[in-house]
Amino acid sequence: MSRAGEMLKQKPRKWVANLIFFAIIVATVIFCFTGSSINLYRLSTIGTSLRIMFTKMVNLNTDFLLGVGVYQFEEGVIYMALETLAIAFIGTFIGAILAIPFGFLASSTISGKVVSKIGVTILVIIRVFPEIVLALVLVKGFGMNALTGVLTIGLHSIGMLGKLFSEAIDNMDKSPIEALDAVGANRWQKIRFGILPQVAADISSITLYRFDINVRSATILGIVGAGGLGASLIIASYNWDWDTLGTILVAIIVMVMLVDAVSSYLRGKLV
Repeated sequence: MSRAGEMLKQKPRKWVANLIFFAIIVATVIFCFTGSSINLYRLSTIGTSLRIMFTKMVNLNTDFLLGVGVYQFEEGVIYMALETLAIAFIGTFIGAILAIPFGFLASSTISGKVVSKIGVTILVIIRVFPEIVLALVLVKGFGMNALTGVLTIGLHSIGMLGKLFSEAIDNMDKSPIEALDAVGANRWQKIRFGILPQVAADISSITLYRFDINVRSATILGIVGAGGLGASLIIASYNWDWDTLGTILVAIIVMVMLVDAVSSYLRGKLV
């Protein structure tokens, strides 16, 4: 037997491990379905239910959409969509501003390995709690209003933005920092002339991406009274008010698509 044949024969048989892993996955899936109660009658009528629901949802409530007729403008979908955008924008702006110092703190290039561990730990703690949980806590202190949504979006954004900012700083070219250090520049001068010009585009792009995410989050936060479209959405779904629900969903789809298009265009210009 040739040497190549001997090496192939000695090669570990990965198919055995893959087969065992696949069997574990299949057994886990089967176990998850064990004891589950599936309503077969409801499954048989789901097509009819979806057809009726869709037929009613396409009949949009234009008065509710525009905030006219029996609705005031502040009660209309357009106003609530603008409020949702405002919550996401202001919350993202606050989160981005506060995330910059945390990003420098969590960067080993700026703060050193020991101090950066502290910054990373703080950012992890901020990211531990989901936005909806953070909103429930803040509602108790600030009430059911848009300010709660702004604070929730802002505080929760710090965790993700701070981590990505620190990574952008650590991955930048270190040559300008070394050159400034050689001429005796202080730490602020290194940040001002060596770091910010390199990471400004990345920070802006990351912030725009987070804004894209926060628009969707702001919609959901309204469920707990943090302003925006969420409250009306959950009320309409509970009451089976399909035309109102369809109007809100159309507004959300249009809003998210527009924000995604603008955000993608701006990120493309920055990167």
